[in-house]
Amino acid sequence: MRGPLLTMVSLDIQDERALASLLTGVRTVYFCLNVPYQDWYTIMPKALERVTAKLHSGQTLVFPGNVYGYGRFQYLPADESHPKAALTRKGKLRNQMEELLKKQAAENGFRNVIPRYPDYYGPNVTNRVFGPIFNGALQAKTIAWPVRLDVPHDLIYIRDAAKAAVLLAESGEEGEWHVSGSGAIEGRQFLNIIQDEADSPRKCRTLPGWAVGLAGIFDKEAKEFHELLYEFQYPLVLSENKFMKRFPEYSPTAYKDAVKETLGWFREQQE
Repeated sequence: MRGPLLTMVSLDIQDERALASLLTGVRTVYFCLNVPYQDWYTIMPKALERVTAKLHSGQTLVFPGNVYGYGRFQYLPADESHPKAALTRKGKLRNQMEELLKKQAAENGFRNVIPRYPDYYGPNVTNRVFGPIFNGALQAKTIAWPVRLDVPHDLIYIRDAAKAAVLLAESGEEGEWHVSGSGAIEGRQFLNIIQDEADSPRKCRTLPGWAVGLAGIFDKEAKEFHELLYEFQYPLVLSENKFMKRFPEYSPTAYKDAVKETLGWFREQQE
């Protein structure tokens, strides 16, 4: 698919020759590959290694990050100096991948930047948390939030995350940058906004950890998600002071507007 600013091609990332051809002459690479949690360990590190091995001076790799590598936050709001103290498999893996990225960048001379986000939602975000929430709201069902409804939690609209990544890529900056979204919000508040915009009744509940654990007996992705539930048990709030000081023109989308756009996308998928 081709447009005035974007060309989309299908590629097997294991095809070394095709990958090298694709990356030749490219100024900026956004590493947005993702796979089901259970496949992270075998696919993600190798994919990153293949890509970074082919980059060189004059090129930039943008590696969107998450907060898994921090483990449970040791202070709030967490800034970029927060310890990488992950206890989970996925958190440790993300830390290893970021170290690989920095090592390859130092050796090959390319620029690397890591915009670090909280959980994201929006069009095309159909994971096991947000897919059922938006679809359920459109069907006037009771919708669920993991573990606790009363804990502050940063969320970022996926289109805002993309804008922030482009700002960083075009700026010439390097390193890690927190981008936290439109402010911390409790799960119940977020679900109420969704249901109000969907014109459905305010019916919500928690998805308890034991239920996710039970589902994990039969579902590999649920099993992998279970180790991340601490993020919903305790507050998850990021400091984006560094980012906002550098990019004062950046303005995240208000929750109400972002939810309205997201519901519109999910509604189209149901038609």
